Amino acid sequence: MKKTLLTLTLLASALTLCACATTTDMATATTPPGTTPPVMDMLPTATGVIPQTTDDMMPDILPDPTSSSTTVPESTGVTSMDKVRRAVEQIEDELERLSEVDDAQVVIAGNRAAVALEFDDQYKGGIDQRLRDIVQERIDSVISGVTDVAITADATLMDALDTLGERLTTMSDMNALQSDLDAIIRKITGA
Repeated sequence: MKKTLLTLTLLASALTLCACATTTDMATATTPPGTTPPVMDMLPTATGVIPQTTDDMMPDILPDPTSSSTTVPESTGVTSMDKVRRAVEQIEDELERLSEVDDAQVVIAGNRAAVALEFDDQYKGGIDQRLRDIVQERIDSVISGVTDVAITADATLMDALDTLGERLTTMSDMNALQSDLDAIIRKITGA
């Protein structure tokens, strides 16, 4: 990381020097006799002094170091089997971090998700609106665009989601996944 940062800093310095030299040369060449070229500010750096005018300011090219996010959410749900596999694993990890949850099984296709939760023995709240909101928030932290989320604590449906989740490694057809997921969601919602 330090080597990359140093390389980027040196590259930015070199580009700024080239841009400023060109600007100064052009200003001097096009300035009528008897007038002075634009005044340049001098900025100190670790490698020396870089002349810079306000027109030559470079955009911020480094990521925000204060950001705590390690993943960038997708924007339209999942649209490929690779995205399904990554999103499912990340969401299960996020849900299993909750103090109420011992185990989570998740399958997503498109903008629909089925979530089965096994609760900690001490948790007696069940699936209430607070928990639904937390599950949606955790899903949104990994991938946006998943708007239809069915949640269950039924052990049989958890097994069905686990089986479907294991098949994700060999599945290549999003339509087949969507069909299997829709069948599980119908059982969860009672439709």
